[in-house]
Amino acid sequence: MPIQSDNPPDLTTIEQWRGLNQQSERGSIDDQEEWWNENFFAVGPGNLRTCWGPTGAIYTAPAGTTILRMFFGFYGAQTPQFGTPPPGAMGWMFLSDGTIDEFDLASFAKTTLRDNGPIWNPIAPEYWASAKVWRPSFFGSTAGQVGGVLFGSPSAGTGPGGLYAWDGTTLSRPGGTAPDWLTDAAETGGPVVTMPVGLPGIYAMEVYSSRLWVVGKDVVSFSAPSNGADFSTADGGGSFGYFGDRLVYSYMDIAASAGYLYLFGDSSIDAINNVTLIGTPGTLPSPVTTDFNYFNVDPQVGQRFPRPVGRLGRYFCTFNGAGIYLLQGGDAVPIGDKVTNIWNTVDTSLYLPTFAPATKFGFRVMLLNGRFTDPFGVTRSMMLMFHPTKGNEFWSVATQGHELTQIGSYEQNSIIRPFGTDGTNVYQLLGVPDPTLVKRLSTKKLRGQASKFSALTIKNTKRVYAEITDDSFSSTGAAQGVSITGTVTSGGGGIPGGVEGVDFEVTPGVKSAIIPSPVSGSGIWHAIDLQSQSPDFTLERVHLTTEERQLFGA
Repeated sequence: MPIQSDNPPDLTTIEQWRGLNQQSERGSIDDQEEWWNENFFAVGPGNLRTCWGPTGAIYTAPAGTTILRMFFGFYGAQTPQFGTPPPGAMGWMFLSDGTIDEFDLASFAKTTLRDNGPIWNPIAPEYWASAKVWRPSFFGSTAGQVGGVLFGSPSAGTGPGGLYAWDGTTLSRPGGTAPDWLTDAAETGGPVVTMPVGLPGIYAMEVYSSRLWVVGKDVVSFSAPSNGADFSTADGGGSFGYFGDRLVYSYMDIAASAGYLYLFGDSSIDAINNVTLIGTPGTLPSPVTTDFNYFNVDPQVGQRFPRPVGRLGRYFCTFNGAGIYLLQGGDAVPIGDKVTNIWNTVDTSLYLPTFAPATKFGFRVMLLNGRFTDPFGVTRSMMLMFHPTKGNEFWSVATQGHELTQIGSYEQNSIIRPFGTDGTNVYQLLGVPDPTLVKRLSTKKLRGQASKFSALTIKNTKRVYAEITDDSFSSTGAAQGVSITGTVTSGGGGIPGGVEGVDFEVTPGVKSAIIPSPVSGSGIWHAIDLQSQSPDFTLERVHLTTEERQLFGA
């Protein structure tokens, strides 16, 4: 039986859900933060919703191959040009045999791209590669003009690698005739050019100022205006190498936003803007000149691994040995302090971390997938989830029941769908309520707030209450109920303390309930650990009632 007393109980309520804190020790975080939050999504105060799990596999790699890189985009390869949703949203799987497999994100049907044989060069362990849509098919100076996507990877001189163009039907190879949708030669009367050969690197690509920009290890190349195949100086293309000591190893990515083109090195960030063309392309007596501003944004913060930066609105997320950063214009701001002790455990022996933005429950978040060690000592695939709501930024953790080797996303109508692969299958992430996904929540080592001495007062626990709403009927069509189990651990004050079990059950058909669970531990602090596999519910509040006994040491 719990110890009885005439003292009024001290009530501690957790309802703000201010996010994960793995920067401080468990007893030093804020009462409203979570020491561990796995597969819970804080929609707002009093609304901690369970994360959803993955769909079934929407793509499976051919036997004997592994998915090494993964990209998504829209180029409208199908007709009609407009539909609901518009056809032409594709996934491009860069496979271990050098081929690229393409599948439709709506029908999941594969196209004939892989029939063209190996076209990219999988160089371990970085597996440099890029896919970039030049333009969709329903945009062009001729009605119905096709568009397409570009594939690039480092070339070894012979065999696969280099720059390829694909419109859903025809693959244009290095040295072959460039397609009209890439050059606009037929519409502008410009010269018919061949696909470039010998571009340095092709570690990453971006379309900026109507040009194709390509980065190699320490070289940047750019095409002529409105012609993604022509890199000749006479027509306005060109290249330049890096000089200085800020780029230690290599460029990792290139990305455009808000009128700037950012070059992400391993230890620094540079930028380009104000690209202008002086002269008339193709007129040798008056050779053209491409002019632009090139400058450093941050000399110390870069992108550690050769994977795309995270695109969050007009900002970019990067990761490096110093932490996780958000590039806001010209300022790289650290945002990963609260997950420091998780990020610092990143294991890159099996795969590299990857970013992917996502939209869930009406909110945009940034996912950072990698292999990390949780505070319980288990190394596994996890997604660190950054919630960027201005003035209320916080972190949580999501898992999807698979060892995800990389993640990516596709955006349509400003709704961003995340995808992930385990190397064999591709899944849409956070897609469906999941009765197998474990949801875990751990609070601070709570000390109460009844008096100014509460931080050092020995207290007896009385009850833990959980306010729960079952969301399974609205999301699955069947009220499945909610079952939450856990423990309350007490300690401090030179007394035994102890661990006691708690459980909370919401009967199927009951929409919401406030459920008590009796406990009788003693100590200065009390920590609550909860877990559930119920598919879809909201944890509104958790209350802990305690009774102060005496000041420790008094």
